[in-house]
Amino acid sequence: MHAIIINETGGPEVLRYGEIETPEPGPGELRVRVAYAGVNPADWKNRQGMLAMYRPYVFPYIIGFDAAGVVDKLGEGVTGFAVGDRVFTPTNHGQGGQGSYAEYALAATDRVAHIPDGLGFAEAAALPVAALTAWQGLFDRGGVKAGQRVMIHGGSGGLGSFAVQFARWAGAHVAATCSTPNVDYVRGLGAERVIDYRKEDIADALAAWAPGGLDYLMDAVGVSTLPNGLDLVRAGGTYVSIPTLNDDGDIPASMAASAAKGVTREFSVMTDVGSAATLAQIARLLAEGHVKLPPIKEYALRDAAEAHRQIECGHTRGKLVLKVADL
Repeated sequence: MHAIIINETGGPEVLRYGEIETPEPGPGELRVRVAYAGVNPADWKNRQGMLAMYRPYVFPYIIGFDAAGVVDKLGEGVTGFAVGDRVFTPTNHGQGGQGSYAEYALAATDRVAHIPDGLGFAEAAALPVAALTAWQGLFDRGGVKAGQRVMIHGGSGGLGSFAVQFARWAGAHVAATCSTPNVDYVRGLGAERVIDYRKEDIADALAAWAPGGLDYLMDAVGVSTLPNGLDLVRAGGTYVSIPTLNDDGDIPASMAASAAKGVTREFSVMTDVGSAATLAQIARLLAEGHVKLPPIKEYALRDAAEAHRQIECGHTRGKLVLKVADL
């Protein structure tokens, strides 16, 4: 099969279009013929070698977590899927398998969901990592509930745009930060208080909007952009950071300070194990119109390096995807 392959870690230039053996599904796995692969910030960090603490690097190596396409082959014991089904998945990459920047990818069935009618491959490929990270950070680890005052720091990115909408769907009052060009976009996602960090002081804005302190704060950007985040959360509240691997500060010190204030502190890393039900629920919310997709920009698979240069700058609105095939 054709794929984007790296033989060493490094900058975007290490991404090479080439050929590699097509994988075969094992028991409990299926093979997806990929139409689109999603591009996430985790991908460029993976390319740089930053994910070594989570998974081995064995070259030649294919990066990429998210894939959408059709079921091409079933492994032993697979039920609930048939060849030709339209599906999306974070693949087996997070568990050590080859990634999704390829014509075929493998996934255990516990992390595969059907694509509902009305949702295209590009849209489905934009979902898994960003939407699961937002969902797990809000609900599985953050316990967000209706009526709470919630802020999403970084509301215009792929992850942040899902988090704003999921929190709003759950009945929370939602504030979000973003830069000036994205104010109208984030307001359109349902945030009732949009804070333009280029023009407003975040702490002052929140003191007026949530005078008793936030019930929940998600930092989807990095500690250097929100150095006094803990001061924004009330005692008994929850403060969740999405680890960036390069701007997370002193995690033990942060945990200790939060505990002293009575704030639940979480550094929430997405898990794809057993994620199929959540993926299906997220897809239903999209199909029913409760949540809308962020803007999607397409690149050809061969242009993965350019997509990486774009997402690595850290100011991408919405999601990037790689077109692999017309299916």
